[in-house]
Amino acid sequence: MTTENKRKDFLSLDAGFPDRVLKTSFYLSVITILASLSYMTVMVTVSFAVGCCISLILYKMLWWTVQHAVQNKRSEIKSFFLKVSLAKYGIVGVILLSVCLILEVQIVALALGLSMVLIVLIMKIVSRILVNFMNTSIKVSSQKIDGVSAKVSKKGV
Repeated sequence: MTTENKRKDFLSLDAGFPDRVLKTSFYLSVITILASLSYMTVMVTVSFAVGCCISLILYKMLWWTVQHAVQNKRSEIKSFFLKVSLAKYGIVGVILLSVCLILEVQIVALALGLSMVLIVLIMKIVSRILVNFMNTSIKVSSQKIDGVSAKVSKKGV
């Protein structure tokens, strides 16, 4: 196996990866919001919740745009992405402006909420790389344990 093939296997992601990122981000956001309710003020919690909602909406819209462009095989994908991006950021801008005008927003909490999906995405990719690295670096031969043959692949656990 060449180093290029090893690198491709090392960074390979499956088709369900974006959906798992969305689920994990949602559950982590809910848990963090509930924890914030008990330890922080209401405005910090609301700011964090608004940031999480916007982050989840942006991620879902981006994933929908990619799926829609790939499934419909649009000839002008660039213009489709441009239209969707303009609409997406226009809507998010209006939401952020209205929230900032109506509520007393805590900027740090809002920024943490906005970065929730990015944090989960980075954690999942780093953990995937670490697991793939551990699978390729650990070499275990087949051995007998208590008289029973335990056949283990060369990739490891």
